[in-house]
Amino acid sequence: MEIVGSFEYNSKEIIGHGAFAVVFKGRHREAHYPVAIKSITKKSLAKSQSLLGKEIKILQELSALKHKNVVKLLACTEKDQNVFLVMEVSSLY
Repeated sequence: MEIVGSFEYNSKEIIGHGAFAVVFKGRHREAHYPVAIKSITKKSLAKSQSLLGKEIKILQELSALKHKNVVKLLACTEKDQNVFLVMEVSSLY
C-alpha cells in the first residue's frame, strides 16, 4: 500500500486515468472509508502548472457547497514527484 497523509491506496486499483493523472481507489487509514486518490506527475505538469492550481481552487470552492452531486476535495498532498488530490468517492461508484 502507498501512503498519502492519512490515506492509502494500492497502485493496482486504478479507477481511471487521463493525460496528466491516474486515479486510484483508496481509503482513510484509520476510519477505512473509501476515497479516490488522483496522482498527478509533476513532470507532466511542467507547462501546465497553473492548470493544477486552478483545479485545486475550483475543487476547494465546490467542496464548500456541500451538495450531494459535488465531490469534495478532502486533502491535497505534494511529494517529490507527484501531487495527490484526495477526494470523496461518489455513492454511484
